[in-house]
Amino acid sequence: MLVIDRIKSEVSQYVALQSKTGVFLSAFGKDGKLLLSHGVVRTNRTLEMILQSFYTAFLQKIEAQVATVILDIVQDVRLQNDPNVLVKLPLDQYGLFLVQDEGLKSGVLLPNTKGIDSPQQAFSAIKQKYNLGSQVSVYIFTTKKVEISF
Repeated sequence: MLVIDRIKSEVSQYVALQSKTGVFLSAFGKDGKLLLSHGVVRTNRTLEMILQSFYTAFLQKIEAQVATVILDIVQDVRLQNDPNVLVKLPLDQYGLFLVQDEGLKSGVLLPNTKGIDSPQQAFSAIKQKYNLGSQVSVYIFTTKKVEISF
């Protein structure tokens, strides 16, 4: 079975491939090192189209090196700019999506990211990595994690 077919088969057990939902794909080598990571929080394309695009553009070139693929399928995205809620946000359950300049710049952090222990640390990491300013809209989201070993 081709890698892309296996991915689609596994994902379809949890969510319809025709749904228009965001997804993040991370591929790891046999040594456990991250080989690639790519994703979208929101989209107007089907999950199947996004997975096919990620495969063709990124994964196909390195599939012989891939031991594990982890997909984070975005389930619930909502605007949350209340600092009282954000300061208590459980980052093991929620990811953060920061948007600046009406969507021209953005940055993301998935739920349960290693090394991130507080919302303040998460905001700093996202803003630094994606070069975002202090005025951002904050979206929170949950994901369904699907791990596939090859």
